Amino acid sequence: MTHILGMGEPLIEMVRVPKPVDGRPAYVQGFGGDTSTAIIAAARQGARTGYISAVGGDMFGAALRALWTREGVDHAHVLTREGDPTGVCFIDPDPAGRQFTYARRGSAASLYQGEDVPGAAIARARVLHLSGISLAVSARMRHAGLAAVRAAQESGTLVSYDLNHRPALWSVDDAVKTLTSMDKAPDIVFASDDEAALLFGDTTPEAVADRFLGRGAQIVVAKQGAKGALLATENKRVPIPPAPSTPVDASGALFEVSA
Repeated sequence: MTHILGMGEPLIEMVRVPKPVDGRPAYVQGFGGDTSTAIIAAARQGARTGYISAVGGDMFGAALRALWTREGVDHAHVLTREGDPTGVCFIDPDPAGRQFTYARRGSAASLYQGEDVPGAAIARARVLHLSGISLAVSARMRHAGLAAVRAAQESGTLVSYDLNHRPALWSVDDAVKTLTSMDKAPDIVFASDDEAALLFGDTTPEAVADRFLGRGAQIVVAKQGAKGALLATENKRVPIPPAPSTPVDASGALFEVSA
């Protein structure tokens, strides 16, 4: 059995390095995509993981498959769309903010559709993990993501959802309507304090927990940045202090540099 199946858009990341080359900005290639990064993190902790998406039939799609193979992530349910590009993200690292520029219009993942969803694989998994970005990439991907959620809920597979709201991808109204259109709340919800305030007006982690637990969630993780997080269930609320760190890149994505 697969422990966790992720769904969304994997990205190639081009990260600006601090020192220019010949006076021009220089970039190093890494890997990103919020749900792909989460699945790799889970695999590194021993979970059996897999991914649902599409990549282009290009060198970047091949690089992502090689990454998943190295990390022990099953990518049998990632489609290859010949002639369509793999999405790319350019990042200007900043300890306090997110400065992203995307080249993803018409990407292979954005063309993923409901008919592509592997219902049987979802039914065999313990958890389906997706995010606001998974549903905001395109109308097609949104339809596919909601179809995957329905397949999970009908088969008893837990649904894990990270709000991860990106205003550049969709409006607040669309984000809220899409989330509330699900037959029931996701079983596990991750919500940053700034996102919860923007989408719902919730200004405390307790309010975030109340909102989603009240709709049927089993676990809510209200993320508070440098303040840590609040882990909440119906019967218990546990504050989680932040780990000591020196912030370098607020995106927190997987970054690899070849020797």
